[in-house]
Amino acid sequence: MIDKEKVKAFWDARARKYGAVPYDSIANLEQDADSLALKVELETEKVFEFLGSVESKTVLDLGAGVGQWSFRFVDRGAKEVLAVEYSAELAAIGQSEVEARGVSNVRFVVSPAERFSTDRTFDVVFISGLFVYLTDDQADEVLSRLPGVCHPDTIVLLRDGTGLETRHEIDDRLSGHLQTRYSATYRTAAVYERLFADHGFRLLRSENMFAEGCVLNKYPETRLRIYEFSLGGSD
Repeated sequence: MIDKEKVKAFWDARARKYGAVPYDSIANLEQDADSLALKVELETEKVFEFLGSVESKTVLDLGAGVGQWSFRFVDRGAKEVLAVEYSAELAAIGQSEVEARGVSNVRFVVSPAERFSTDRTFDVVFISGLFVYLTDDQADEVLSRLPGVCHPDTIVLLRDGTGLETRHEIDDRLSGHLQTRYSATYRTAAVYERLFADHGFRLLRSENMFAEGCVLNKYPETRLRIYEFSLGGSD
């Protein structure tokens, strides 16, 4: 099981890369400039293919990092984005970007995702690169709270690393790519589907983020995958 304190330390340290690496690289973790540009382009295309228009919608960005997705939502007309991030240092970067960009409808809240609560519901809940860094207990707690921020028409979009054949866990291993120690848990697609179903969500659609053969599929054990869920109901 990954050590949540080491994971938190990794992200706090990642925040200190601000200014040394491109803004999108901080949370995206892609170090190569050309690969970063391609990744942002392909991911943005895929996410908005799934979501459709976010014009005038409210968005909860859960595990927001520095807000890279939050700003894409408001750029496409979202009414408001609430960005929840547990690293105060990452959230501070996001807040500085809010001020630098003159954006009035993105607000950062510093909170662990599994402890975040609000009386509000949102039109879109976006969860990006969060579950790979959660223990099983944390993941279950996030999902236990998730129905409370959804109304019947809420779209829940999960973008997360996924184990291809089996659960793939990296426990405090030196990453040559990042030149630091790294921990993550890649659950299978079947496990994600079951976890969400156990908390009242039905899967509408899912697929790999990048086509097979894409240079961004770097590791044989995992793929970045996108899932669309809704709360209850039937097809």
